[in-house]
Amino acid sequence: MNTPCLHRLHSFHGPFTWPWRLPLAAVMLITIALLTACKNESVVAQAPASPVLDVPADARGHYCGMFLTEHVGPKGQVRVRDVAAPLWFTSIREIFSFLAAPDEPNAVTGVYVQDMGRRRADGSFPPEAWIDARSAWYVIGSGAQDFPAADDAMPFATQADAEAYRVRHGGTVVTFATMPQAFVSAGSGALPAGDGASTGGTSS
Repeated sequence: MNTPCLHRLHSFHGPFTWPWRLPLAAVMLITIALLTACKNESVVAQAPASPVLDVPADARGHYCGMFLTEHVGPKGQVRVRDVAAPLWFTSIREIFSFLAAPDEPNAVTGVYVQDMGRRRADGSFPPEAWIDARSAWYVIGSGAQDFPAADDAMPFATQADAEAYRVRHGGTVVTFATMPQAFVSAGSGALPAGDGASTGGTSS
């Protein structure tokens, strides 16, 4: 099936006869212009949605249903095509569970997590802490007691920051692509009410 752009290309004065009625240079210029338009349309269609920088006070976890402000540690958000608000996640493990679930939306246009390297001294995260989850580095299986939640993946913007965290707290450094399915499956996906909750936590 022809794409709209290619359809325009082939329908200009007929699919075969029109090139011979114009000078070769003109034919080349028209072809380049149409192919460039096709490329630009593709880029626009595939452009990822930007993260929501400021977490709303009423944001709730997609699985656990609890307010993000009731959880400490890095949060996540998933942008879905044609949905204005992101899906919020109170743990990083939940994001991987969501992406692996066959019954969840598959029109994902962006996945973002909070960079532990930008965490403030009080445990909160500034707006600029949101990073692309697919390019982040994660520490899993660490013995850190920073958060009361079940063992979660700690995301970092750089490999150096992830390695430094691993040296201090143990664990293994992995990427988005190499996140072990066994680690994702070991989590409950939807944390039971009360797990990982902290009344004094904040996410913004």
